[in-house]
Amino acid sequence: MIKGIKKWLFYRSFTVDSRRNVQQTHSVNQLKTVGVLFDGTSESERKLVHQFKKYISQSGRVEVKSLAFVDNRLPLDNVDYAAFNRTDINWYGIPSGDKVSEFIKNNFDLLIILTRKMLPQYEYIIAHSTAKFKVGPSIKRAENYLELIVDLPGDHNTELLQNNILKALNLVALK
Repeated sequence: MIKGIKKWLFYRSFTVDSRRNVQQTHSVNQLKTVGVLFDGTSESERKLVHQFKKYISQSGRVEVKSLAFVDNRLPLDNVDYAAFNRTDINWYGIPSGDKVSEFIKNNFDLLIILTRKMLPQYEYIIAHSTAKFKVGPSIKRAENYLELIVDLPGDHNTELLQNNILKALNLVALK
């Protein structure tokens, strides 16, 4: 019963997204801002995403911002990247805090999701993001929020997922 109440409270905070009902044209050719949402619990994942961000922004024309979820309850005072953790999530799964709000409100041209599964905090951020084009792996309920879905590698390798996303974006980009 508590699980049902949590789920009801979680989805009650979702509003009907009228953008989904309106036909829009998106382009990944003229990117100026890119957002990356990822699981930053392990240091190796953070390093991979940092290299990925460098690769995307190497031309200097694209601004890349990221938001990491760190799966612990420790203070995040000494981290040098935008992150939130379990202390920033209420009991029914909604994340809060300045970094989360700023990330959601940022009107990215492209939002890249690098997560292995759809946790409530990711779903909330993805659903409420004002990004124009969202791309990520084939995870639970991805079809509700993403414009482009790529296969999640069987071994859940983040580097391979990043490469699959870049290949898919290159396929849909106009040459």
